[in-house]
Amino acid sequence: MSNIEPRIQQIAQVLGQLEDTQVPRNIRNSARDAVQMWLLNKDKDLDIRLGMTASILDEIFNDANLPIHYGPLCLQIQTALEALLNEVKNS
Repeated sequence: MSNIEPRIQQIAQVLGQLEDTQVPRNIRNSARDAVQMWLLNKDKDLDIRLGMTASILDEIFNDANLPIHYGPLCLQIQTALEALLNEVKNS
């Protein structure tokens, strides 16, 4: 369980790749909010942090304006979040 926070930091860094100017502003803002308000917010329960971040990422992935080359990145992050969430629930 002790390796979860460093992995969350890695996910936050990868989500930062959506700060690209090719990405529409609303998507960049959603990604930033997901990281700041949920993923890195230690005032919230870990499962809530991961679940809300995954939910926002799902909305980003389904946004028609997301540049196509960012789709696989979103899926990779989603997979990592789900794996962490399963670890948290099973511990």
